[in-house]
Amino acid sequence: MSILGRPKVYSSSTDAVIISEYLAAGLKRKQIRQITGFSEHRYRIAAAHIASGSMQTTLKTAEIPPETAETETKTAKAEKPKPVRISKIEEHSLDLELGKVHRFLITSAQDDTLIFRPFFSNLQLYADKINARLIVGGFTYQKGLFEDHNQATASYAEEVKTHLETDRIHISEDLLFVGDANILPTTANPLNGWLTLNGGGHVVIPHARIALKSIPRMKGQPARYAVSTGCCTVPSYAPRAAGRKAIFHHTFGALLVEVDSDGETFFRHITADEHGNFQDLNVLVHDGEIYGDCRVRGVTWGDIHHEQLNAVVARSSFGVNIWSNKVVTRNNLLDWLQPEVQFFHDTLDFRRRNHHGINDPHERARISVTSNGNVEEEVRMAVSFLNACQRPWSKAVMVESNHDAALSKWLKNEEGAKDGENAYYWHRLNAAWHGAIRAANDNFNVVGHAMRLAGLDSNIEFLASGASYLLDEVECGLHGDLGINGARSAPAQYRRFGVKTSSGHTHSPEIIDGQYVAGVTANLDQGYNKGPTTWGHGHIVQYHNGKRCLLLLAADGRFMATGDLVFEEVDIVDEQQLEAA
Repeated sequence: MSILGRPKVYSSSTDAVIISEYLAAGLKRKQIRQITGFSEHRYRIAAAHIASGSMQTTLKTAEIPPETAETETKTAKAEKPKPVRISKIEEHSLDLELGKVHRFLITSAQDDTLIFRPFFSNLQLYADKINARLIVGGFTYQKGLFEDHNQATASYAEEVKTHLETDRIHISEDLLFVGDANILPTTANPLNGWLTLNGGGHVVIPHARIALKSIPRMKGQPARYAVSTGCCTVPSYAPRAAGRKAIFHHTFGALLVEVDSDGETFFRHITADEHGNFQDLNVLVHDGEIYGDCRVRGVTWGDIHHEQLNAVVARSSFGVNIWSNKVVTRNNLLDWLQPEVQFFHDTLDFRRRNHHGINDPHERARISVTSNGNVEEEVRMAVSFLNACQRPWSKAVMVESNHDAALSKWLKNEEGAKDGENAYYWHRLNAAWHGAIRAANDNFNVVGHAMRLAGLDSNIEFLASGASYLLDEVECGLHGDLGINGARSAPAQYRRFGVKTSSGHTHSPEIIDGQYVAGVTANLDQGYNKGPTTWGHGHIVQYHNGKRCLLLLAADGRFMATGDLVFEEVDIVDEQQLEAA
């Protein structure tokens, strides 16, 4: 037996080794305490260490001096893996050649997950058809605590590896692809915190759900957006609450990015159905075949505000001259897509006697200079525009909106009876309203009555405020001004709906879960909106498979790259010929 004596460094494991040797020699506790000088408390702690079964490890290290053992333990802990840290992010540019059109199809993929082969095959086929480069952004999910979560070194399906991009890439001067975003697929708002990343320019985030948000800017600057892509891999989530919710919003989709010959950038979503098939405007990709000249199911136009309708956007969208309310060209979005149903929001601007400016003498003066104060004429011009947008192959629906309903608010104001320019019209509409009340006609709507009185085509449906219009499985009857239970409305509030919605009202294009918000067809500067803005020109296109895309327009009316397209002159209708006819 070796007498170790009193150690210079005290620890329960070292004490346990000493006590165990004395016990093996047949000594009793009192004797051991007298030899070692241990207190009763210290002896009990060491004895408990022996009883706990930790002696096997302790005995292996008993021959190592306590100082050395402690040093080696600290060294072992120091060598424990730690998460990777970053202090700098690299960006590079594609430096695209000007004077030609460049196209990209951008989707995302989850690591260690199978691709949705039918969709990915169709996507590759379409990329070849339109000469687009296919880009896949990767993201990781449920990695171990000390792994680096690096999507560049993760394992992906073989089909996507050649297209994988995990860096930040400036595709154009004002569009940044954030390939290193690596956002968890269960994240409810994938755009949160990324809007300012490109200094006010477009931002593209690879993610499993589709979202779009207008980036705030100063009025007069071009609209720019942050947008996520959708993905090409099948759902693969942990069976917890976040994963179960994420499956519902998991979207097989991609973002088509087009950089026109002058450098202007356009993009729109491509969303596949459960079979992997999809439609992009008038092109259908179905089971490995591509079909052109396909109609769309419907279009929800950006808010009209006829009195302030943008001439360029109106011509591009409807082919209508806003001053004559006549079709002057068939080379327009309406005649190209030929929607079965089209929805018009805020058809009236009602700026001539709007309740917001009716008591403002300077606003009244400005309106009298730019137009006049005749309300009946404003209604008649808005109706003339709607009639011009009517097509025999398309059902038009006027959705009563808050600016339309401003007419009824004006009729409730007794000052209208004293308005010499509008008193007759005010009394005429009020007389009809009171007549309906006397007849107990609860279905009477004074805005709809005024529109019909002004000559609204009988084939155009008038949808009263708050009424429903389901187009397949999408609710298209909500303008967006009415919140739930009378609350103030916002696009995020409609996320609580059990159905998808296509609405307007905010003038700011947006996609949030299944809720799509159109922009505006009218001018982006309407006089009353001051300071920074998120307004933008945009329409919602709905396909026969129930999928949609938000079609964003530039200031010159373009909604896609046109530098390599050929427009036949026979499609242009001469305005003088139309007037002569």
